[in-house]
Amino acid sequence: MGFAQLVIGPAGSGKSTYCSSLYQHCETMRRTIHIVNLDPAAESFDYPVAMDIRELVSLDDVMEELGLGPNGGLIYCMEHLEDNLDDWLAEELDNYLDDDYLVFDCP
Repeated sequence: MGFAQLVIGPAGSGKSTYCSSLYQHCETMRRTIHIVNLDPAAESFDYPVAMDIRELVSLDDVMEELGLGPNGGLIYCMEHLEDNLDDWLAEELDNYLDDDYLVFDCP
Protein backbone atom coordinates (compact mmCIF):
# COMPACT_ATOMS: atom_id res chain seq x y z
CA MET A 1 0.00 0.00 0.00
CA GLY A 2 1.55 3.26 -1.07
CA PHE A 3 -0.93 5.97 -0.08
CA ALA A 4 -3.64 6.22 2.55
CA GLN A 5 -5.75 8.69 4.44
CA LEU A 6 -7.11 8.11 7.92
CA VAL A 7 -10.41 9.93 8.55
CA ILE A 8 -10.97 10.38 12.28
CA GLY A 9 -13.17 12.57 14.45
CA PRO A 10 -16.02 12.58 16.94
CA ALA A 11 -19.33 10.86 16.23
CA GLY A 12 -21.51 12.89 13.88
CA SER A 13 -18.67 15.14 12.73
CA GLY A 14 -19.04 14.20 9.04
CA LYS A 15 -16.37 11.54 8.52
CA SER A 16 -18.51 9.36 6.27
CA THR A 17 -19.93 12.43 4.51
CA TYR A 18 -16.36 13.54 3.80
CA CYS A 19 -15.50 10.08 2.45
CA SER A 20 -18.58 10.20 0.21
CA SER A 21 -17.67 13.64 -1.14
CA LEU A 22 -14.06 12.57 -1.69
CA TYR A 23 -15.22 9.47 -3.56
CA GLN A 24 -17.55 11.53 -5.79
CA HIS A 25 -14.77 14.03 -6.49
CA CYS A 26 -12.30 11.31 -7.41
CA GLU A 27 -14.89 9.61 -9.60
CA THR A 28 -15.48 12.90 -11.44
CA MET A 29 -11.70 13.34 -11.87
CA ARG A 30 -11.45 9.71 -13.08
CA ARG A 31 -9.19 8.78 -10.20
CA THR A 32 -9.56 5.57 -8.28
CA ILE A 33 -9.78 5.43 -4.50
CA HIS A 34 -10.76 2.59 -2.22
CA ILE A 35 -12.67 3.35 0.97
CA VAL A 36 -12.21 1.08 3.97
CA ASN A 37 -14.98 0.99 6.58
CA LEU A 38 -13.56 0.59 10.08
CA ASP A 39 -16.86 1.43 11.80
CA PRO A 40 -18.52 -1.77 13.04
CA ALA A 41 -21.75 0.18 13.69
CA ALA A 42 -22.13 1.61 10.18
CA GLU A 43 -25.36 0.73 8.43
CA SER A 44 -25.24 2.17 4.91
CA PHE A 45 -22.88 4.00 2.59
CA ASP A 46 -23.13 6.45 -0.31
CA TYR A 47 -20.02 4.93 -1.87
CA PRO A 48 -18.69 1.46 -2.59
CA VAL A 49 -16.78 -0.04 0.34
CA ALA A 50 -13.57 -1.84 -0.58
CA MET A 51 -13.04 -3.44 2.84
CA ASP A 52 -15.54 -3.64 5.66
CA ILE A 53 -14.77 -4.39 9.32
CA ARG A 54 -18.30 -5.79 9.62
CA GLU A 55 -17.02 -8.86 7.74
CA LEU A 56 -14.82 -9.45 10.81
CA VAL A 57 -17.03 -8.11 13.60
CA SER A 58 -20.22 -6.06 13.81
CA LEU A 59 -21.50 -3.98 16.70
CA ASP A 60 -25.02 -5.46 16.53
CA ASP A 61 -23.67 -9.02 16.81
CA VAL A 62 -21.37 -8.12 19.70
CA MET A 63 -24.14 -6.34 21.61
CA GLU A 64 -26.53 -9.26 21.14
CA GLU A 65 -24.08 -12.09 21.84
CA LEU A 66 -22.17 -10.50 24.73
CA GLY A 67 -24.94 -8.37 26.21
CA LEU A 68 -22.91 -5.17 25.91
CA GLY A 69 -24.17 -1.65 25.31
CA PRO A 70 -23.04 0.45 22.34
CA ASN A 71 -19.94 1.91 24.03
CA GLY A 72 -18.73 -1.40 25.46
CA GLY A 73 -19.54 -3.07 22.16
CA LEU A 74 -17.45 -0.57 20.19
CA ILE A 75 -14.52 -1.05 22.55
CA TYR A 76 -14.82 -4.82 22.13
CA CYS A 77 -14.96 -4.46 18.32
CA MET A 78 -11.83 -2.27 18.24
CA GLU A 79 -9.97 -4.71 20.50
CA HIS A 80 -11.06 -7.56 18.22
CA LEU A 81 -9.76 -5.63 15.20
CA GLU A 82 -6.47 -5.01 16.99
CA ASP A 83 -6.16 -8.73 17.77
CA ASN A 84 -6.79 -9.56 14.10
CA LEU A 85 -4.76 -6.86 12.34
CA ASP A 86 -2.26 -9.35 10.96
CA ASP A 87 -4.90 -11.84 9.91
CA TRP A 88 -7.79 -9.81 8.54
CA LEU A 89 -6.49 -6.34 7.70
CA ALA A 90 -3.06 -7.33 6.41
CA GLU A 91 -4.63 -10.04 4.25
CA GLU A 92 -7.17 -7.57 2.82
CA LEU A 93 -4.46 -4.97 2.12
CA ASP A 94 -2.54 -7.54 0.08
CA ASN A 95 -5.27 -7.18 -2.58
CA TYR A 96 -4.15 -3.62 -3.40
CA LEU A 97 -1.23 -2.34 -5.43
CA ASP A 98 1.51 -0.04 -4.19
CA ASP A 99 0.01 2.94 -6.01
CA ASP A 100 -3.60 2.42 -4.84
CA TYR A 101 -5.07 5.17 -2.65
CA LEU A 102 -6.96 3.94 0.40
CA VAL A 103 -9.19 6.02 2.68
CA PHE A 104 -9.91 4.58 6.13
CA ASP A 105 -13.29 5.73 7.48
CA CYS A 106 -12.98 5.27 11.26
CA PRO A 107 -15.71 5.09 13.91
